[in-house]
Amino acid sequence: MQNPPVPDHTPWRIAHRGARDEAPENTRAAFERALEYPVDGIELDIRMSADGVPVIQHDPTLWRVARQRRRVAEQTHAQLARLDWGGWFHRDYSNEPLLTLERTLSLFGGRTRLLLEIKASPADQASGHAERLTRTVVEQVDAARREIFSGHLFILSFDPHLLRLAHRLDPDGQYVLNVPQRHPELTLGLMTATETLHLTAICADVRTLSEALVSWARARGLRVFTYTCNAPRQVRKATRQGVDAILTDRPGWLTRYLDSGAGR
Repeated sequence: MQNPPVPDHTPWRIAHRGARDEAPENTRAAFERALEYPVDGIELDIRMSADGVPVIQHDPTLWRVARQRRRVAEQTHAQLARLDWGGWFHRDYSNEPLLTLERTLSLFGGRTRLLLEIKASPADQASGHAERLTRTVVEQVDAARREIFSGHLFILSFDPHLLRLAHRLDPDGQYVLNVPQRHPELTLGLMTATETLHLTAICADVRTLSEALVSWARARGLRVFTYTCNAPRQVRKATRQGVDAILTDRPGWLTRYLDSGAGR
């Protein structure tokens, strides 16, 4: 059943990859730090190891974390787990462990909304790795919903095919299409009405957010999320457009800014 848009109110404050301005992104430390603020959810990224374990990581390679150009998809979970996932950010976070999706759902699923983005490179799509990842994510999310309020879990992707696959596997899930950054209205205009029935929301870069894009979503009963709002001008644009969720790298700053009334 289609979810109705969120009524007119203060938008959800979503910590993009956790409080990534204060701690290494996509780690337990970043998520715990984000939850020290009155946020409404956390967005995080999922890739899959060579041996089929969904792990929390944005980049396709290990360059940011370990200055290695090896692809995450080509490493086993054991190989990835041996790395230091926090020292690259600051020595205070040295030896931060790798998070798996299963562990993340267990630690945070009962505490806040989780926006789970499936990351899929062209290589992952061509090899079938992205489809295997999607199937595993849906399986773990479905299992987690037995213990977690289902309204807290959203699956996001830039790939509409993966979202349709996820919906076929689990029609009760909440699915969010990340809007292409180039020519978003044109891209969405190519989608038929039936191709959006399984969606709960769209998520657009604040730079491409527009009245036309919001109107397109509202006409189809979809919520509108936007990223990444790290400055007053971006937040004001988002609130003027009446979005339902604002993703930010700076959750502490965003909550203070919105609570001050400056974002209106």
